[in-house]
Amino acid sequence: MASRYDLICNVNGGSEHKIWRIKVRVIRLWRSSYFKDNNNKPMIELVVLDEQGGRIQCTVKSIHVYLFENSINEGNVYILENLSVALNSGKYKPTMHEFRMFFKRETRVTLVEDSSIPLYGFSFVPFVEILNETKDDRRLVDVLGVVTGKGNLIEFKKEGKPCNYVVIELENIEGGLKLRCTLWEDYAFMFLKHLEDHPSESYVVVLQFAKMKNFKGVSNTTYNSKLFINANIPEIEDFQMRLKSSDSQQGIQFSQLSDHASLTLEEEFLERGVYKSIADLKEVTQNSVFVTIGTVKDIESEYNWCYRACKKCSLGLKLDGSMFYCKKCVTHYSTFVTRYSIQLRVVDETDSASFILFDKEASNFLKIPAYELRTSYIAKGGDKNRHPEEIDSFKDKKFLFKVQVKIQDMESIVPYVISISRLCFEDNIIASFEKKYQIEEVALIQDNSELLSQFTESSDLLKDNLSESCDNGVDTPSPLLPTGKTASNMDSSVIKVLDVDLAEYCGNASFDTPSKCKGEMHSEQTIVRVAVHGDEQSAKKLRKVIKEEKN
Repeated sequence: MASRYDLICNVNGGSEHKIWRIKVRVIRLWRSSYFKDNNNKPMIELVVLDEQGGRIQCTVKSIHVYLFENSINEGNVYILENLSVALNSGKYKPTMHEFRMFFKRETRVTLVEDSSIPLYGFSFVPFVEILNETKDDRRLVDVLGVVTGKGNLIEFKKEGKPCNYVVIELENIEGGLKLRCTLWEDYAFMFLKHLEDHPSESYVVVLQFAKMKNFKGVSNTTYNSKLFINANIPEIEDFQMRLKSSDSQQGIQFSQLSDHASLTLEEEFLERGVYKSIADLKEVTQNSVFVTIGTVKDIESEYNWCYRACKKCSLGLKLDGSMFYCKKCVTHYSTFVTRYSIQLRVVDETDSASFILFDKEASNFLKIPAYELRTSYIAKGGDKNRHPEEIDSFKDKKFLFKVQVKIQDMESIVPYVISISRLCFEDNIIASFEKKYQIEEVALIQDNSELLSQFTESSDLLKDNLSESCDNGVDTPSPLLPTGKTASNMDSSVIKVLDVDLAEYCGNASFDTPSKCKGEMHSEQTIVRVAVHGDEQSAKKLRKVIKEEKN
């Protein structure tokens, strides 16, 4: 006896007069505005599943939406009768079926109960298949894995509109393969909120109808995708059971991912990055990520150029007897990894600041790992209070920087840490960046090199708060002054603090004062806080020089 319903696997475009009749569950429903006009509602798109696991996409065109929009809901089972068939030629295909179906005015929709049809109809694609993909595949896939890494929430503007994404890393069990997954907009916020509201030892994720990207990963789509996090569904529960019983459970760690893992330099700096000048960076009052441009004028060698790092988490280690202690891992180690931590003095047309460059980007530019450079430097009898000459290759070069501004102590003279998360030294991208933001050559640097060198001299106060290097000890360096050390509470016999309008003052090339001065840009109005070592007379003389120069 013939079946009362057609199977999705048998749907084709060959029978012009056949009346198709399928019993299916709607496993995904969304509205698409691709072909929306002013007089019609957005189309309704469906992915439906039958009892044998067949999936096909169905579409309700705009002109028919009013007939069916109140009759179909995601998750329900329906008998659909009298649909038309066409080739499946969409840009992104949520099913691999050769055809798709369209509702007609004559289509009949009947709600029924049938528990034999699965609720979700997942069709998981192995990680190895995605990782071996060599082109930007247009099919949508389902992926399942445990979260082993997470990046920061990245905010940028595209064509004037705010955009947000976060990158996570998924790992399967059997093969130990890892897959990068980019979550955009609501999906990113949903994931981050779940982590905040539901602390857990592990997070198992299903992303259904994900795009395969040519950077060897996946991402959600605007409309189609569906995200499950530690949900009470059989597929995730089974994965969690296998995870607990597998040897990989002990090796899974939730790590911090680099923010640019899936972006080209052009995307990072020219399309998605939010630009701020150095002066603007120093006015930030909350932790943020930006892109900027500047020239490295000095290597601040009083801040150690490398450190002893934990081989698991990269945090600086403390020497504890004959062992090295990691406060994050709460573990003692007998060995360590040498990593870069180079403090650069960077200037642009608005200001100057100290940027910290860490291991990955430093190694990429220098073309030598930190441990090799340190070994070579020690073998040559290098001074541990200085840096290897190879590091001077940063000096007088212009770079694009992706930086993280981290606020530490708003009461300090330097309340922030600026660390570099990505570095670009490709001339064509730098030129495009300058053209986009209409950035001109820095006249201030050329005309006031003496003043600049005085401003960028190191302060002993800064040095006091730095952690020791890999030759002396412990944590990753920090450029902050000691907590509570501000200009207002320093010993007045040692330092006099003046507020100088650099924009007015530096319009003149000459500068001559017997007192040695050090300074730090303080705001985007280019007010400089200048510390004058000497007596009250020296301070008065400097004020007089500045006044004369301005006049």
